[in-house]
Amino acid sequence: MKTPNSSDSKPGNSSDRSTILDALRAIAILLVLGRHTYITEVWTKIGWCGVDLFFVISGFLISGLLFQEYKRFGDIQLKRFWVRRGLKIYPALYIYTLVLVVIYPLALGGLRVPLRQTWVDLTFLSSYFVGLSGHTWSLAVEEHFYIVLPLFLLLLIKVGPKRSDPFKTIPLAFLLLAISSLLFRLAARPTAFTDYYAYMFPTHMRMDALFCGVTIGYLFHFKPQFLARFTSWRLLIAGAMLLAPVFFLEMGYRWMYTWGLTTTYLGFACILTWAVHQQAPQRSFMAVPIKLLARIGFYSYSIYLWHWLVIEYVLLYIRRRCILTGTPFVWTSTMDRLQWPVAIVASIIVGIAMAALIEVPVLRLRDRWFPSRTRVSTLTKDAPLSRIEGSPVPSLTAS
Repeated sequence: MKTPNSSDSKPGNSSDRSTILDALRAIAILLVLGRHTYITEVWTKIGWCGVDLFFVISGFLISGLLFQEYKRFGDIQLKRFWVRRGLKIYPALYIYTLVLVVIYPLALGGLRVPLRQTWVDLTFLSSYFVGLSGHTWSLAVEEHFYIVLPLFLLLLIKVGPKRSDPFKTIPLAFLLLAISSLLFRLAARPTAFTDYYAYMFPTHMRMDALFCGVTIGYLFHFKPQFLARFTSWRLLIAGAMLLAPVFFLEMGYRWMYTWGLTTTYLGFACILTWAVHQQAPQRSFMAVPIKLLARIGFYSYSIYLWHWLVIEYVLLYIRRRCILTGTPFVWTSTMDRLQWPVAIVASIIVGIAMAALIEVPVLRLRDRWFPSRTRVSTLTKDAPLSRIEGSPVPSLTAS
């Protein structure tokens, strides 16, 4: 049997997808939404780690697409991979930026759009320089990952001594990268508690989380018997223990952004490893909420992309207009309390709507013009990934 692979399925067809992994992506996006709102103190405090969950999932699933291609054809078509990634990411991002450029002066009282920051976002440099949106840094990190990963795998194919598995050095490469990224974070000297560009955003400090997912992907595809040993609920306990610092330490604490980032992605790695061996419940009391989460997770890229505009620009504009003019309604203390739940719901609705308008149609055209080499015709919904061959469903920006 073949594994669900939504990157190669018709966009919007959830029958081709892994419900469990889409639910994990929904948890990641909900964490991020909580970080950028103020519904509860705990949610705001821990929400930043949703990006780390996205990173681990992305590393696992994107590498899975490439591993499956190699296993079937003995090579990796670099151009096709990059074109398919670009058609997934660029159209939605560029239209988002265009809309933001229009809304920017309205939301900020007539301020001119900073061209330099716009260019930073459009060229995926926002993990090193300030852009228009405070969240595109993670998209920049992933874009850099999409460039580096296939080149690295092609290098291993070229120099690998064994054709059936030229990727044996991936665990060692991840270990070296994890140490290097940690050393970079330890060497960081932020000028302020919120100087995220010094310790949190740069690609070379965050690539370890993505390659942690790559390592799990390698084991899943080439050492499945070894990975299958780690299916016990004890792995969830280990993951919870590794994630515990997120609940007690602020992101800007030195321990948290150094060793804490390492334990965070390792904790999510434990949860992901457990999840890929699970079957989505069909009749238990958890079936409905997991399926609901999976539907949100299906649209996670667009929700992530557009939520910043909704929360930081549209909501700001409405709030300022209501306070200054009393229209379209008078701003009250009740509105202060309701604005954040409304912002989260609005972010999800807008994200789904924009996915339907932009992302899904472009993906249909992409699959027609540049079909995946590993597209499967027979799919099994929600089978535990440990029992099926091939590549899992894609990540935040992988459909």
